Amino acid sequence: MNRTDDISNLFHRFGASADSYLEFDSHFDYKEKPLALVPALPVPVPASVEIDAPQVAIEVSETIPTVRTLQVEAEQPVVNTAQVGASLRHLLAEVALARHAEAQARNEETLRQVLPNGRPAKTKARVIALVSPKGGVGKSTLASALTTALRLEGGQTLAIDLDPQNALQYHLGAEPDVEGMGSASLKGENWNSLLLAGSAGSLLLPYGSVTEDERRTLERYLENDRYWLARQLANMNLGENDVVILDTPPGRTVYLDQALSVADQVLVVVTADAACFVTLDPMERLLGECRASGQAPQCNYVINQFDTSRAFCRDMHEVLKRRLGSKLLGVVALDHAVGEALAYGHNPLLEAESSQACQDMLMLSDRLKAQLELMSVSESYAS
Repeated sequence: MNRTDDISNLFHRFGASADSYLEFDSHFDYKEKPLALVPALPVPVPASVEIDAPQVAIEVSETIPTVRTLQVEAEQPVVNTAQVGASLRHLLAEVALARHAEAQARNEETLRQVLPNGRPAKTKARVIALVSPKGGVGKSTLASALTTALRLEGGQTLAIDLDPQNALQYHLGAEPDVEGMGSASLKGENWNSLLLAGSAGSLLLPYGSVTEDERRTLERYLENDRYWLARQLANMNLGENDVVILDTPPGRTVYLDQALSVADQVLVVVTADAACFVTLDPMERLLGECRASGQAPQCNYVINQFDTSRAFCRDMHEVLKRRLGSKLLGVVALDHAVGEALAYGHNPLLEAESSQACQDMLMLSDRLKAQLELMSVSESYAS
């Protein structure tokens, strides 16, 4: 049975005839059409941003941490190294300060144990301390002049430089840059072995060359031993006709306190200007403290570097005369030749033709000498 018989039988079953049936062969190959994807709405992107889609996807995948990484990072505390460093430096600084304070306390305790107690016997020599409330008044120049000119019969005049600037040696023409009283005091040496020959038969004990640490150590000794200078002078075995000139630093220093404790005479050097005038009250208070503590040195003033050509200086001279009264012992004229003599290494007081300034300094020396001699007579009567 073929296909045609099958179709004919089918038509007969339904009461129809297959005579009019025609069969066509189809040449079409029908395939199922795929479903079309609906495009998503575009996301607006700013014109200034350029995005490369593949690169963005790669970069995001590289920078997004895994959940495990986030958990690990959350468990680790955040450490600020700058804060740790600053805190450590602060703690180290506290330790260093504590160590320094402890060492200083030990040094002071050791110093108190080794320092001798009690005031030594006063030196027989006459002691004149040159002081000044401010620098630049020509104090060292005047000290060298008095060391050269002032001398008691049968005695010698000795200058001691208590100023760390160590300049008095140049004014007296002594050998410069030698070991002086600064380092000798730290070593416990006697000052007599360090005396240098100066102008006109004078003697000089320079401050000497010391390091900064040595200077500070020496000044700590002076602060803790109020009789340090008195003890040094007593050990020199000076005679009653000897004169000691003390050159001190300007202002209130430990050297000034030591000098005032041994001085028989205090000569305050000022200049005729407003800067020195305003320092008179502090100086008077300081000298009043000395008198209150049982020290009673005789105090005088001298106006140095007085310029007679200026009206203001003349007016200030008059003001100082009214303020100081009999305490104003003398006036020394300004003379640039005195300062120039230092450059050439000679003493202007020894020249045949002395200037007005040299004459004034010689007159000041005579007045101080007269006061020292009068003091000796008064003490001899009292004894």
